[in-house]
Amino acid sequence: MAETNDSVGRMLAVYESAIRSFVVGSSSADDFEARFLALFKNDKYQVPGPEFDVLDSLFADVDDYVADPDLRNEVGGIGEQELRERARSVYSRLYGSIDGQR
Repeated sequence: MAETNDSVGRMLAVYESAIRSFVVGSSSADDFEARFLALFKNDKYQVPGPEFDVLDSLFADVDDYVADPDLRNEVGGIGEQELRERARSVYSRLYGSIDGQR
């Protein structure tokens, strides 16, 4: 079981900085999109389980992100604010609160 916890910890460590930076506003949605997709697609530490499912849901959200408002309306994507809210929820579920907020 300890090996599983270590594996999950390694997997989560890969994403913490990227998600935190976006949630606190240090990075734009476009930057977060590129960084998160690259991390997720190249993550050699992914392990099945509830934590992966949370990350996978964020992957789907990032995939739904569309910067251009006209195109977003046309294809039914999500914008920067909605993506940030979803990333905040994921961060809270996986890592706890940011600066005492939940």
